[in-house]
Amino acid sequence: MSLRTETTDVMIIGAGPAGSVAAAFLRQQGRRVLILERQQFPRFSIGESLLPQSMEYIEAAGLLRDVVEAGFQYKNGATFARGDQTTWFDFRDKFSPGWGTTYQVQRATFDDVLARGAERMGAELRFQHEVLEVEPGERPRVKVRSPEGEEYLVEAGFLLDASGFARLLPRLLDLERPSNFPVRGALFTHVRDNTPAGSFDRNKIVITAHPAHGDVWYWTIPFSNGCGSQGVVAEPSFMEKYTGTD
Repeated sequence: MSLRTETTDVMIIGAGPAGSVAAAFLRQQGRRVLILERQQFPRFSIGESLLPQSMEYIEAAGLLRDVVEAGFQYKNGATFARGDQTTWFDFRDKFSPGWGTTYQVQRATFDDVLARGAERMGAELRFQHEVLEVEPGERPRVKVRSPEGEEYLVEAGFLLDASGFARLLPRLLDLERPSNFPVRGALFTHVRDNTPAGSFDRNKIVITAHPAHGDVWYWTIPFSNGCGSQGVVAEPSFMEKYTGTD
């Protein structure tokens, strides 16, 4: 039995920030856009402290109001610390035009806001639709499985892989190559930080270097709801020295 086949102008794999912003840009050009997302939003993801350049793309894509009205934590810079040494940078103190402020975001909410914004602009958004196979070519085609288990095909004029950590096309088309960057691991969590008002600048991410190991660093990212993201980045060999659970 042959599978039913759909067509679209542009098919985007992944409804994260890259996929949703790309979809919004394409809708401004009048393209038919289908976004396929394996998970159901909102869902947890890491990568929560934006840079001001992000705002340029969000604004140009027509999604600025969606982001502003979501009430995320305002961000104007970064603080760096090691031992008793501290310095900070204000992104507004710059020599080029453009945004000097941005936000620190819970990605579950932020990604959902952008995806729904792209949908509002006319993109078709399908959650829990998993891409199983990819057939590249002049008109690429993918096999998809719906949450009900039905399999179908989508043929598009253009295919954009915005799957992020999943690296869908590199995996399915055997394009992955080893990175020449040093291997790093990260442990992270969200905490209710209980920081007293006025004792801490919640408008900045804090990057702290380990006092004895310069290649080990920590992030502290405050959110607007009194919570924060806390994480540590280090080589796996450093992490392995500590026993117990994450």
